[in-house]
Amino acid sequence: MLRLLLTLVVVITIVAIDAPVHAQDELTLPDESLFTDPVFARPGMAGVAQPYLNRTRYLLAIDLDSATGQMRGQARILFVNRAYVAVDRVILRLYQNHPKHGGRRTDVLDLAVNGAPTQGQFLDTDRTIFSVPLGAVVQPGAGATIDMRYTISVEGGGFYYVSEPYPIVAVFDASGWRQDVGTNSLDYAYTESALHVVKLRVSANYATYFVGMPKTVEQSPDGSKTTYTIVTGPVRNFIIVQGRGWRDMTISGASVPIRIAFSGRQAAAEEIGQIAVAAFNFYENQFGIYPYAELDIVSMVFSSGGEEYPNILFINNERDSVYRRFITAHEVGHQWFYGIAGNDTLNNAWLDESMTQYAGYLFYKYTQYGGANSAETYWASILTWYNRLQTVRPLNTPMTGYRDFNDFMSNIYGGGAVFLRELGEKIGDQAMMAGMKAYVQNVYLGIGTLEQFYLSVQAQTTIDLSDLFCQRVGVGCR
Repeated sequence: MLRLLLTLVVVITIVAIDAPVHAQDELTLPDESLFTDPVFARPGMAGVAQPYLNRTRYLLAIDLDSATGQMRGQARILFVNRAYVAVDRVILRLYQNHPKHGGRRTDVLDLAVNGAPTQGQFLDTDRTIFSVPLGAVVQPGAGATIDMRYTISVEGGGFYYVSEPYPIVAVFDASGWRQDVGTNSLDYAYTESALHVVKLRVSANYATYFVGMPKTVEQSPDGSKTTYTIVTGPVRNFIIVQGRGWRDMTISGASVPIRIAFSGRQAAAEEIGQIAVAAFNFYENQFGIYPYAELDIVSMVFSSGGEEYPNILFINNERDSVYRRFITAHEVGHQWFYGIAGNDTLNNAWLDESMTQYAGYLFYKYTQYGGANSAETYWASILTWYNRLQTVRPLNTPMTGYRDFNDFMSNIYGGGAVFLRELGEKIGDQAMMAGMKAYVQNVYLGIGTLEQFYLSVQAQTTIDLSDLFCQRVGVGCR
């Protein structure tokens, strides 16, 4: 995915409003019976949702006023304590307040736990870390219901791009509740797969795209509003994209429909769609079945080149075909390395970014898509980052260990890909691809670890890889 810990902690108390005034036309939350509705999945894959009924789940009602840029949200979080210890509070991440968004603001209007009004605390100056007391100790495997109403002010006008527009339960690991506010890369959110059902009301004169699939689509009596009820299946996050004057087309040739949304530059959108089909087919064949009903791609001017979410991608449609092929192959690869095989994006970013860089190289090498020299043309783009390396760092360096953005990018997007290619050349491409597939299947919609990848690859060869992994990744050391 294209995504510092604060030493100063500021505590801001949000007092619950015992009797909040709600708008008469406020959306109601969707029904939790929809969590496992099969609409999100391709045929035969709906069962992937079932294990997530025993984990934290999200019911959301989001009303986006496209004229004012105001978003009203309700969240019911069915929290399940999957930590190895009892907890008496939950940390929620309000990622819309992250510095990346440059001034967006999420305000909590009221908060309740198990139906009892309570108050929470923001623990950082950016207001991304929100501590919610549970009122009692919750043992491992037990749960609580957290209800929250909130607003988000977003910039927009003709186009809205709102990622993580809801409070997300932070990951709990060996360090406790994760409270990183990462700013050294384009990635900033570290999340786990969960089931979501979202009721989303938007202006009808905007084309709207999102993670998941609509179960129902309803129009208001006057035709001015459209309300979607969306089922996501197990995904890491949710995003809303809106634009006026946008169109979409469906490109066939993959095992699921690939839908391209675009505004202008139709030829570039069509080309992105064709590249996406070829890359999708290669990755699915090599790394395992894609579980969702379709893949959506937003073709637009996008400053970072591209960005990935489960079953929806952003691809920059500028520049030439070589550039579009590179970006598209990379972002489609993220559906396997990030979407299906998740990872700690703030401490082990190479497990998705370096992997997709290398997967794209394999795609071009074995399909020769774009011509006989396309693989080395693709690799030349990787070397533009690798050649900027000033300090070679172990790939398990956490985000806070990089000097700046360029230090991060040259090591992860450049050095990590070079390591994986060297590894493939050492054991053979077929063994390497088998190891990558085993890693995806072992992680499957979970959070992958360095050890899982090492063991998945080592199992494919009799060559001892421990010294190489120890030196570059910090695992396998004797």
